[in-house]
Amino acid sequence: MVKKLIMLLFVLLAVGMAVPSMRAQIEAKAIQPVMDEIGNRIVPGRLEAMADQLDVRLGRAEGLPGSFEGWLRRDYSSSEFDPWGNIYYLQTSRRGYTVGSMGPDGVQGTEDDTTVSREYPSGR
Repeated sequence: MVKKLIMLLFVLLAVGMAVPSMRAQIEAKAIQPVMDEIGNRIVPGRLEAMADQLDVRLGRAEGLPGSFEGWLRRDYSSSEFDPWGNIYYLQTSRRGYTVGSMGPDGVQGTEDDTTVSREYPSGR
């Protein structure tokens, strides 16, 4: 009985995925939340690595890159895009800098953003 129920569920899922309008609904309701959770777990490590690489630049007295997007493409060791296809961003202040991801909504400054902030080295 349980095997038949599982088989029926697989058949219904396969039929649902074959129909384009159903596929979009299944992806939006079932797959996207899982992908967002995976992205939310990956991004903090990427931002820490990014900040570490920027700290190395600052330690060599190179300063922050003039074009952050150019630096991401040329010198950053991972992709310049977060899991949602948005480019990472850099904000600077007098005391330090923040690197961030805009999160699933793609809008900077909202509550789903993930950021890492660092202070400049004391000799700056």
